[in-house]
Amino acid sequence: MLKLAGAALVFIAASLYGRGMCEKMKRRLAIVTALDDLICYIGGSIENFRMPLGRIFDDYHNTVLEETGFLNTLRRDGLAPAISNMEKELPPEIYDQLCSFAGTIGGGSATEETKLCDFTKERLRKVGEDMRTQLPQRLKMYRLLPLLAAASILLLIL
Repeated sequence: MLKLAGAALVFIAASLYGRGMCEKMKRRLAIVTALDDLICYIGGSIENFRMPLGRIFDDYHNTVLEETGFLNTLRRDGLAPAISNMEKELPPEIYDQLCSFAGTIGGGSATEETKLCDFTKERLRKVGEDMRTQLPQRLKMYRLLPLLAAASILLLIL
């Protein structure tokens, strides 16, 4: 009886771990999409209205980025610290691109800034599309793999 209770706990823990990984993947995709929206907003505000970055950051709203605390850091400290705080939430290739974007934005003409936003936006969209196409397979893997590992461990123990 005690072994069965332990086995049930192992399966529950494995299932919860898998669900947590699925939620993490979905959240990562939502953050990438929200950052893409932010870059579009920055580019459009610079191109159409020639707004300063501080005002652009103050006017922008997104629930995903607000939940992560990104927007608070963005408004208080600027783009580079906000991106640095998101390092664990982002794929490495996007993180590097956003760091270079944060270091460059605000230092050129409106045309250069718009081109920089367009380039960064395209990179984000490409990675976001890749993540979106891989998401169903990854979710399936994250749901099944922990359960299979728990089953194999239990077979060895029992």
